[in-house]
Amino acid sequence: MLAELFEDLKHELRGAMVQRKHPFKYITLTTVGNDNAPRSRTVVLREVDETLNCIIFTDARTVKVEQLKSNPNACILAYHPKKMLQLRLNGRLIPVNSDKEQKRLFHKVGANSLKDYTTLQTPGTEISNPDEVAYVTRDENHFLPLRFEPDSIEYLRLKRPNHLRALYCKDNEWNGSWLVP
Repeated sequence: MLAELFEDLKHELRGAMVQRKHPFKYITLTTVGNDNAPRSRTVVLREVDETLNCIIFTDARTVKVEQLKSNPNACILAYHPKKMLQLRLNGRLIPVNSDKEQKRLFHKVGANSLKDYTTLQTPGTEISNPDEVAYVTRDENHFLPLRFEPDSIEYLRLKRPNHLRALYCKDNEWNGSWLVP
């Protein structure tokens, strides 16, 4: 049954890539700051490969990118309310530095989302009016894809009569074990 649950979690994570309104499209990403305080934010899950590496997009000047320089550990939390399924992925968040890969991923950015990576001011800069935000050209963007490489995944499905909880850890391959819910 552990193998079936693992296939289910893979199916659900990858389902966010093909189903427009899949609940795992928007996930919570947590990083740890230099002050050891966790910092969570909602991000868009852009890609999930066969090994369950995940791609998200960000502005290269954000706090999370600065945090990764000293601590690449991160956590992704996803919740499916209809299935009452929670996935918690722990691993490392790494900037994608390959020019070829950055260009490939940049072409996936929609026209409406492009402005998210072209602000003149750094994200989080205080402004007195939302209309004060200035933009640079598309060619001067601050787009940076990040790759999340999980090394453990916790699966929790709330159901009756018994909840199901399992932990999958990756060495060379994924291995699962049951946990008390």
